[in-house]
Amino acid sequence: MKKILPGGTITLALLSANHAFAGGLWLNEYGDFSGGRASAGAAAGTDEAATIIHNPASATRIKGNQLFASASALITRLKFDVKESTSVVGDGNGGQAGEVTPGASMAYVFDNGWNKWSTGISLAGLAGAGLNYDDDWVGRYQATEVNLLVMAMGGTVAYQVTDRLSIGVTPQIFYSTLTQKLRLPIPGREDVRAKVDGDDTGFGGMVGAVYDFNTGTRVGISWQSSFDIEFDGKLKVNGDLGNGIQANTDTQLTMAQNVRLALHHDVDDRLGLDFTVGWDNWDELDNIFVSVKGGGGAPIVTDWKDTYHYAAGFQYKLTSDWDVTAGIAYDTNVVSANERVPELPVDEQIRYNAGARYHVSNTLIVGGYVNYTDLGNAKIDAGFWSGEYSTNEMFQLSIFANWML
Repeated sequence: MKKILPGGTITLALLSANHAFAGGLWLNEYGDFSGGRASAGAAAGTDEAATIIHNPASATRIKGNQLFASASALITRLKFDVKESTSVVGDGNGGQAGEVTPGASMAYVFDNGWNKWSTGISLAGLAGAGLNYDDDWVGRYQATEVNLLVMAMGGTVAYQVTDRLSIGVTPQIFYSTLTQKLRLPIPGREDVRAKVDGDDTGFGGMVGAVYDFNTGTRVGISWQSSFDIEFDGKLKVNGDLGNGIQANTDTQLTMAQNVRLALHHDVDDRLGLDFTVGWDNWDELDNIFVSVKGGGGAPIVTDWKDTYHYAAGFQYKLTSDWDVTAGIAYDTNVVSANERVPELPVDEQIRYNAGARYHVSNTLIVGGYVNYTDLGNAKIDAGFWSGEYSTNEMFQLSIFANWML
């Protein structure tokens, strides 16, 4: 027979468990060729079907039917250095907490025969996390294992207003899932294992515009709406209190809206330069409401800050068959040390990217890129313990193909 913990106990457990993901940052690379330059200039339009993931208005740049697909691996390496701790939490550093997380995206832009109208469909992972700390580390009462995924499917409609201006919209349906494991302190007893999980679906959208100054210079702007996510799931507890203890939970959080403004300029027939500036509205996260069905709830006050995104890169045609690209991106810090949590150990971010693609035929292009991200030292001051990450980095390896059908 399943047992139910008192509502107050469950709420306290959730307060220690669930205030990480509000600071979760949107991904900026989706596996396409522009990812090899940190997606610099991508909101101004690219020449692959994946362009609609960056800006729906750029669908008008695609002629005929095109299908894009990519697969990637996110390889995270994290190692925490404990500076101060108490006997309550010990001094375990958590070991190498990074994991390998798969990713994928696809897009299809099709020729509907409508004059000035373009349409498409896309599916992409927009945010995610995967961490696995040792069970006895100092932050075990916040997290020992974390897995988060946010992905969205969208249908794109774009319209060419003039020869130079296009606008577009992508209504989206998102799916998000969360699994988080942690330890719960029980006075006079050994820690017990707890697991919080849940998932949600909902709606959002992206709108954008692209303006061509001439055949070699264009600008684009895109706005991604926020996602209001409610993880309707369960808290399960196992330990010497007895197995099978559980309660239904509700965790509400928001993935913040963002804006990307991009420029692409062709220096000549071989060299193109790309730039992006952006804004992510994380300041709108005043709190996250955590509740236990039938057991009350409590808001977690947050102090996240808006972040700003900058990227610059180039693309260069080596031969008629080979193109290369490279770029760098910088995102400002989202949270201070006393608000940062080990579920999302991000500081300011610097990304270094490089990629290439090969024109196999007139109808098929294949390629890939590598991305190295420095996630900063991410200092944490959690009260009972503090420290920083001596290793905090991520590699992304991606391969893709684009077919002209």
